[in-house]
Amino acid sequence: MGLAAHGDPSAAEPALRVLGLRFSGVRAMKLLRRQVAMGPRVPASVPHAHTRQLIEHELGKYADSVEEQSFLYQEGASQLPMTNIIAYMHPDAPRLALVAAHYDTRPFADQDTGASRELPIPGANDGASGVAVLLELARVLSGELPDDAGVVFIFFDGEDYGHSLSTMFIGSRYFAQHLDASLKARVDFGVLLDMIGDRDLRILRETHSEAVAHPVFEALLELQGALGLDVLSGSGSITIFDDHLPLNAAGLRVYDLIDFTYEPWHTQEDTPGKCSSESLHAVGLLMENLLLNFAAGNFSLRMTQ
Repeated sequence: MGLAAHGDPSAAEPALRVLGLRFSGVRAMKLLRRQVAMGPRVPASVPHAHTRQLIEHELGKYADSVEEQSFLYQEGASQLPMTNIIAYMHPDAPRLALVAAHYDTRPFADQDTGASRELPIPGANDGASGVAVLLELARVLSGELPDDAGVVFIFFDGEDYGHSLSTMFIGSRYFAQHLDASLKARVDFGVLLDMIGDRDLRILRETHSEAVAHPVFEALLELQGALGLDVLSGSGSITIFDDHLPLNAAGLRVYDLIDFTYEPWHTQEDTPGKCSSESLHAVGLLMENLLLNFAAGNFSLRMTQ
């Protein structure tokens, strides 16, 4: 982890407005609890399959299309099936925003001590929180987008699978390696949500994200002021290795929103009681309004770079 310097926000960026207040932190919290109640969502497990079904069922209510991107991950001499879930609102629109989260959970609690280190984590914040916000965003954005603007929702598999960076971010790597050129050309910007549900939420600038999508965080800070929220920090930064890195390496510009100051990280204590509907509500409102301002033509990464 490290610190990074930051440039000034673009003076040419149009003023952003509060365009939506439909996001429900209570509904998102229920979706978080439903995931955790299924059990650890380790790839190829029954809870993992049930969570995939939950995500696809919820998306089916609101998205124009929902598809599975299934593949086999080579693990030594064996192959492990994995599945990314991709949904679209207005898939043919010339302007698209991308929002993403991972839905798998870590197979081992490596930050615990003793025998519990070998047990899979519950993944309330690290996994379920981002998924819950994305699913609630699908509900509130349904029917609210103009024909020329769309949203791509991606739920990555295998983000937290391995012991090293080379055996993590499996789903996002696969997606990036098979990224359609037409889709890539139409995606204006993206936001990755990871660990955004903890009770003491404080999200810093992320240095890898700042290098390619700095105006996204500035837009969210502006919206935070308009909404009267206080979950993003205007000072300080952190460096994170996460699903945004393969996407940005492929030419997309994705910002990782994450609060890494979370004591139960990768432990058996990552439970719903460590999360709050207020945190989910704050992040959801910020994302709802960022996406609605994008759809209205008030924000574009292409305008600012």
